[in-house]
Amino acid sequence: MLDRLETTVALTFDVDWAPDWCIELCAELCAHANVPATFFITHASPALGALRQQPLVELGLHPNFLPGSSHGETPGAVLDHCLALVPEASAMRMHGLFQSSALMALVADRYPAIETDVSLLLPFHRNLEPTDLYMGASRRRLTRLPYCWEDDVAATWPGWRWETDPIISPGLAIFAFHPIHVALNMTTLARYDALKRALAVKPLAEASRTDVAPFADQGPGARDFLVRLLALTDRRRFRRISEITRAHRRRST
Repeated sequence: MLDRLETTVALTFDVDWAPDWCIELCAELCAHANVPATFFITHASPALGALRQQPLVELGLHPNFLPGSSHGETPGAVLDHCLALVPEASAMRMHGLFQSSALMALVADRYPAIETDVSLLLPFHRNLEPTDLYMGASRRRLTRLPYCWEDDVAATWPGWRWETDPIISPGLAIFAFHPIHVALNMTTLARYDALKRALAVKPLAEASRTDVAPFADQGPGARDFLVRLLALTDRRRFRRISEITRAHRRRST
């Protein structure tokens, strides 16, 4: 368990097939602030190689288990596809937070490299702590790190205001952003929906700055909130997901 006096902050990004320039924007903001981050990857792109060159960045998996997934038709195929993209990954967050005990058991039994799951969203909760699952026939240990904030969830939360200061409380404070929402400086999901309609059949990953610019918001929005989180938080509190898991496991042995 976390020491109740210890505050641990993590920045995570669900890539969600965003254009490379959006992914690079998020990495640049973190690098400028000298803050580590974890990017959950959905697809191959030149940005993937660029992220690997960032010393403060680690890569995780963002498997899509939903029907019609481009990652594969079965859970095993999806995980195989994602691990082929990021074989060094030790953490995952499931796309759409689609999860089940059967999926956790599959990961425990067949994918020993994956140690951490970050698919449990508890919006605006304080005093969060890691927890462990012992799943499948192997009863292998999987560490779950609940997270407290996500940009698209905040956008629809009653009473939410983007100029609100980040809630940094004792325990885990894990934040999830999407590069496309950061690039849009998204205030409401209407901006993103309008962009997708305008792109029509053009894949999101191919959207240019020119495509996105008409739908960007002047804020305050998601990018402003990210910049404020980076500025207002003691950078010594930030950790990558794998570091949080390692510290938790050292404490609980």
